[in-house]
Amino acid sequence: MCLATLGIVGAATSAVGSVFGGIASANQANYQAEVAKNNAKIAEQNATQATEAGEAQAQAESEKGAQVAGGIIAAQAANGIDVNSGSAVDVQQSQREESKLDTNTVMHNAELSAYGYRTQSTNYQAQAELDKTQAAEAPIAAAIGATGSFLSNASSISSKWTGAQASS
Repeated sequence: MCLATLGIVGAATSAVGSVFGGIASANQANYQAEVAKNNAKIAEQNATQATEAGEAQAQAESEKGAQVAGGIIAAQAANGIDVNSGSAVDVQQSQREESKLDTNTVMHNAELSAYGYRTQSTNYQAQAELDKTQAAEAPIAAAIGATGSFLSNASSISSKWTGAQASS
């Protein structure tokens, strides 16, 4: 009878250990979910900063282009060229287009960077949801595992007990 009692205590201890393991897994998954949510916020902040930095760089690029345009017109006028006709206008137009392209390139690069951060944020948010789901399911899985372990051990003890009774 003492061996049967020890077997039952062992089965119960194993089951309780499984439950506590499930609780620990849930706590870990909840922690990971919070980390992922924080990382998502940081990625969103990085996206905003990338956009703002791109806008500032684009503004600076635009101002630089305006200065170059003014310099071209001043140089043309200083050399006695009619700044309102012929190739002088073509040169000015070409410079404006190049400046606009440079400004657009700066903005495009900033938008790509921000897109990368937003994609990263979305991935972190998805990971947080997955971790929360795992946290919610861990205790259930542990309880099922504990029940199965307890029943399996109880069945084994019962078989051994029945076998011991039959041989006595």
